[in-house]
Amino acid sequence: MSRRLKVGIIYFGVVLMTLLLRVSSALDVYSALGIEDSDAFFTYVVQLLIFGAMSVSLYLLTVTRSEGGGIKTFAREFGFKKLKGRTLLLTFVLTFCMIVIASAFSYVWQYALVLIGFTHVSSPTDYSSVAILFKELALTALLPGIFEEVAHRGLIYAGYKETGWKFVLVSALFFSLMHQNIVQTGYTFLDGAVIALVMYYTGSIFPGMIMHIVNNAWSVFEGYVAQNGGVFDFINVIDKFLSSSGAGVAVSIVAVLVCAGLAVLVLFFMRKDAVKSRVIKDVPFYSPSEDMPADGVGALIKPLKQDIPFIVTVIVGGLATLFSFIWGMLR
Repeated sequence: MSRRLKVGIIYFGVVLMTLLLRVSSALDVYSALGIEDSDAFFTYVVQLLIFGAMSVSLYLLTVTRSEGGGIKTFAREFGFKKLKGRTLLLTFVLTFCMIVIASAFSYVWQYALVLIGFTHVSSPTDYSSVAILFKELALTALLPGIFEEVAHRGLIYAGYKETGWKFVLVSALFFSLMHQNIVQTGYTFLDGAVIALVMYYTGSIFPGMIMHIVNNAWSVFEGYVAQNGGVFDFINVIDKFLSSSGAGVAVSIVAVLVCAGLAVLVLFFMRKDAVKSRVIKDVPFYSPSEDMPADGVGALIKPLKQDIPFIVTVIVGGLATLFSFIWGMLR
């Protein structure tokens, strides 16, 4: 059994377990079991046990062990690679650009859903204390930023690296469908594609973790400021200006365009560095399998449409996402 097939099966198990836990949460099973904070419980189990422990342990047992590797081999294959200062700087610039771009994309996506009759019911967090802020930063930013990257970038990179640039599409698609929520599908695909592209260029999982953590932390912090204001109330004033006036909308559009330009420039520099350091070849849409003999590793790299675990995972994630869309339309 090829590494890619093993990784596909592992990832499908991750998706299936996540779906079962999400269904249990919707049926209020956790409350029936006496669990007071069901949302926190769900996050801990999914992030630590499924995305983290399940992904890593099954890979070590079924791939690393069978191929005669060790912890160092596993770390290299998952992209636990030290970053250069230049890469770190470019990552932070890209992170803040993507916060602006993804926020705008999310707004447009949700507005489009509302226009066709979709009703989104959310349960905003009550930030009544600083303690709750730090709790949400841990649950919403830190844990997902680490363990979602392990499962959706590290694990997928290990299994799909030999497909070259196709890894970016696979990772982005899996990441968006993993949320199993039509409201999140659009911007998570965009974020997932950019983060996966950065990993493709750098060969490291750490830029994605940084981008993920900072993006989610900003979202949490905005929610806290919206309710409490204080010394950060100027953020509320800016948000109101940008969303409720013609001039504010114009400024928003310009900001998004500027950030999009900067993001493209950063990715250009990252690609240039990747070619220089021979992480990738200087050929657009190059796939390593294209240069491999038919009886070698290339024979294991089948087109995505022939990848059964990939197809099944997309179907399951797609059906769960479709259900969330239908549910929202029927509300």
